[in-house]
Amino acid sequence: MSDFIPAKNKLEAVARISFLTNSGPEELGPGSKERKSVLTNLANGLKIQIDESESKQGTASKIAKQLGVEWTAACESAGQTITLHGLNLLLKAATEILNQPQVISSSDSLVDEVEKMSKIIDSHTPRLMDGVESITEMRNQEFKKWKLTEWQGMYFEFKVKPELIYSLGGGPRSIGRTEFDYALNYPWDMKVHSSISMNGKVNNSGCQLNDGYSMELAAKECGIGLIILSGIPTYDLEFTKWFKTFRESKSTTPPKRLLKKQFESEKVEFYFIPNSDRFNQALANKEISVFKQGRQQSRDARNYKYSIDLRRATDSDLLIKTTVLT
Repeated sequence: MSDFIPAKNKLEAVARISFLTNSGPEELGPGSKERKSVLTNLANGLKIQIDESESKQGTASKIAKQLGVEWTAACESAGQTITLHGLNLLLKAATEILNQPQVISSSDSLVDEVEKMSKIIDSHTPRLMDGVESITEMRNQEFKKWKLTEWQGMYFEFKVKPELIYSLGGGPRSIGRTEFDYALNYPWDMKVHSSISMNGKVNNSGCQLNDGYSMELAAKECGIGLIILSGIPTYDLEFTKWFKTFRESKSTTPPKRLLKKQFESEKVEFYFIPNSDRFNQALANKEISVFKQGRQQSRDARNYKYSIDLRRATDSDLLIKTTVLT
C-alpha cells in the first residue's frame, strides 16, 4: 500500500495491529516491550500456524516469512524485543493481506464522532505530565519525536492516539504534504496549549497549528478538526539542563530559555473548520492567521503554518465541544 503511514511508536503499532485482528486492547510489558500475545493474535488473524512454544522473535520471524517480508537484524533487539521497525513491517504487510484500510468511515455525524473521541480522550489524557518520566517513556518506545523541546504535545498524542485506535479504529491520514494525527470520518490534529506564559500571565491567544497548504486542502476536501489540550506549565532550569544532557547535546552553551518541567492538564477543546469558505472567513475574522517562523538552519524558508487565536475561536461556531479535565 503506497499510502501506508508507519506507526510513530510501539504502543501505536501494537494498537493498530490489534485493531486489524479485532483482538482487543494490548499493553506493553516491562521495559516498554511488546507482549507475545500481539504476535499470537496477529498469526491467528492471518491464519498462520505457529508453535506456542516458539520465542517471541521466532514467532515474529515466522509471520514475516509467511507475509513475504524480509526479517533482518534491524527488526530485533536484545531481550527478545521486536523493534518499532519490525512492528511496522508486520503492520504494513498485515494491513495489505487483511485488506483493512487504515482509516474507516462510518455514518456518524461530526457531533457523534466528537462525543466518542471526547470520552476516550477524557479517560486517557494524563492529568499531570512529568517531563523526566514522559520523555523517558517516549524514548523507550522508540518514539522519534521524544527529543522535541515541546515534549508535552508529543506525550499527549503518544498516550491518547493508541487508545482512539483501540476503541474506534481509524489512524493517521496524509493530506497534502503533512500527516494529520488521527482520522475517522474527519482528519484531526492534536495540539497542546499553555494557558499560562512563563511570566505567569494568562495566555489565551495563539496556538501553533500545521502546514498551511495541507490545512487548506483538508478544509476543501472534507473539513479539518483540531483537538487542543490546554494546561498549566511549570518551568525549571535544572530540568532544562537535564533534558539537554539526556538528548546528548554536544552544545556547551548555557540554555537560552527554560523548558517546561511539568504540565497540568485543564481542558480539551474540539474545533472544526467544515469547508474552504469557513476557513477563509476564519482568516478574515483573525480566528486563524499565518504563523510567523524563522528560516531553517540552511537559511531556506520554511513552509508556512497557521495558528489559531483561541480567544476569538472559542467565541465562534468553530468550537464544537469543551471537556474540562477534573
